[in-house]
Amino acid sequence: MKVQIDDKYRVPGLERGLRVIEYLNDHPDGLTMGELSSKLGIPTNSVYRILATLERRNYVQKQESGSHYYLTSKLLSMSAPVTGVSSFVESSLPYMRALRDDTRESVLCGTLLGEEGVVLEQVEGLHSFSFRIKPGLRFPLHTAAPGKLFLAHMSEQERLAYLKNAPLQKFTPHTLTSTSALLKEVNQAKQDGYAFDREEEVIGQVCVASGVFNRSGRLNGAIWMVAPSNRVLAQDLSELGTKVRECAEQISLTFGHSKLRVA
Repeated sequence: MKVQIDDKYRVPGLERGLRVIEYLNDHPDGLTMGELSSKLGIPTNSVYRILATLERRNYVQKQESGSHYYLTSKLLSMSAPVTGVSSFVESSLPYMRALRDDTRESVLCGTLLGEEGVVLEQVEGLHSFSFRIKPGLRFPLHTAAPGKLFLAHMSEQERLAYLKNAPLQKFTPHTLTSTSALLKEVNQAKQDGYAFDREEEVIGQVCVASGVFNRSGRLNGAIWMVAPSNRVLAQDLSELGTKVRECAEQISLTFGHSKLRVA
């Protein structure tokens, strides 16, 4: 039941600050002070004071060579006691480093946040060129290897609701934009225990992901390897999938998950 709040108990300054945070959350690439003022109908001087306060408290960050402001990962880290994010990252890091040392490629972990995935942590690759992805980055489920795993382990009702409402935006010629093609990959990912992104969001980037489960069999999150497509041949994907899955299974064991895969 929605509680009616008397106007005399409202705090206008706080409400404006929350509106700025919520709007920035919907625009992960950042917005300028003028854009925030125009879109929210808040005077520029008020937006300036709000952003200055949020920046001082490390909730927002200003682009180094620009005028865009974007949210930091502080709000996500504050939710760790509720979501288990902190323990997931801490438990995953040693195994992610071992996988990185084995493959020499960057390894990431992340979780589902609403109807998007979010990057929580990264272990950088050892090659002279490797991908560096900022923690807090959001990604669509239909293009990302971990996103396909999140879809695979949703309830059928949740998955159908997502597919009904989510625009399957085309990023590259390889992006899966039909529900049937996506579901085929999602079902295969559930069967194999790993999923792929074959240049579906970014040309030249390939990802291999597997899920991490807790004691009750619920998906905690995913880990994935990201590499340039010219270093990962198509015939190597299954072998890499097995390596990433074995790494994820080791992490799952630390959470008490002991379901054995049948060969």
